[in-house]
Amino acid sequence: MSAPKPRGPAQGAEARAAAAEALGAVLAGQGNLKSQLERAFAARTTLSEVDRRFATQLAFGTARMALRLLPLLDSALKHPLKPRDQDLRALMLGTLYQIHWLGAAAPLCVNGAVDATRTLNKPWASKLVNAVLRKFPANLLAESLAKQSPAEQSGLPPWWYAAWAKAWGPDLETLIEASNSEPPLTLRVDGDRDTLLKTFQDAGISATAGALSARAIYLPEGGSPASLPGFSTGAFTVQDEGAQLITELLELAPGQHVLDACAAPGGKASALLAACPDLSLTAIDPVPHRVARLKDTLARTAGSAALGQSKVVVYCADARLAGPWQENAPFDRILVDAPCSGSGILRRQPDIRLLRTPEELAKLCALQLALLKALFPLLRPGGRLVYCTCSVMPEEGEGVVTAFLRSEPTAHARPLPERFGLLRGPGRQRLPTAAGPDGFFYAALEKEGAA
Repeated sequence: MSAPKPRGPAQGAEARAAAAEALGAVLAGQGNLKSQLERAFAARTTLSEVDRRFATQLAFGTARMALRLLPLLDSALKHPLKPRDQDLRALMLGTLYQIHWLGAAAPLCVNGAVDATRTLNKPWASKLVNAVLRKFPANLLAESLAKQSPAEQSGLPPWWYAAWAKAWGPDLETLIEASNSEPPLTLRVDGDRDTLLKTFQDAGISATAGALSARAIYLPEGGSPASLPGFSTGAFTVQDEGAQLITELLELAPGQHVLDACAAPGGKASALLAACPDLSLTAIDPVPHRVARLKDTLARTAGSAALGQSKVVVYCADARLAGPWQENAPFDRILVDAPCSGSGILRRQPDIRLLRTPEELAKLCALQLALLKALFPLLRPGGRLVYCTCSVMPEEGEGVVTAFLRSEPTAHARPLPERFGLLRGPGRQRLPTAAGPDGFFYAALEKEGAA
């Protein structure tokens, strides 16, 4: 199950081209890396599974280090590349990434990039790519990267680095290291964890139990979840250990009316049902294709029959707006896994650093506060709302919750155990670790009055 080693540069031109097309689209502001990779794979139907894994590894690895490499690459270009040629820019970035971080031989990598220009249907660019990349022998590339400042070596935009330096100080270096690492594959087991661990062991798959959640399993060598024993029968769901802790905060009980207000793609909704099957669960999300994924997840993990039962209902709806999804209100429990910057899962979505802006962060905070204000009135007196984000930006965690508590006199924050992370205002913040959970902020808000 280990990640594939880079193939010979003269081989895999299609895979290199797919990675360059996907990352080039991100650089051109045309979407996120995952969706662009799916698009590139759909257009290149002859790619093998090995090629796809290599292209994914190359695209994601290059995205992690793109902001370190871009100044070097762009300084070597006599003229900026046109927007339609960002795939060539991504191709050269990927080659530099291979040379420095994967230890591939520079001459062979350059030849591989030249081959890929033809696969991209841009043979005119072969001389340009060759000339630019040959300016970067391995030793010179290493020296140039070593001369970068700590902020530049972080691979973060300047505004992002400054925000983390201010917020996390002594933890900054560890935070950056974890955010630039390749993440483990983490599973949530809905049955007996020891049994599944033995199943993996018998299949020669390296796996270890998580320390924070009794349901967590780590596969440090990664792999395709769909190829693992037990996937098709719903024995597990891909879910970070930090996300698994959220279910505990809700303190579920049979018969409760529960709302999952930002439910797609379904990992947390399925976790609620696994923890307490006798819930009346309402799950909503405002994006149609994400609702489809939510239904697929619930059908696979909770059983397709569950979606036909009145106790589990799914709506495509915006939690800020009134609608039929409110028919089970007031709710005993509300989960708000709010849309956020994703800064706590940067290692899993490295292209976020190329997409996020300070202005977007401010808009996300406004959305998060609006969700709390819209949903808290739907909570039964004595009920609990759990707010969480996969972010390590303080304004998205303690900032939003503190602002909400100031505006809502019937709400108060419940103290959380230390294992949920650092105490930050009315909640706790868990920072990502290289071999452990992602970064999350957690807060549990209760409404005054008897249940």
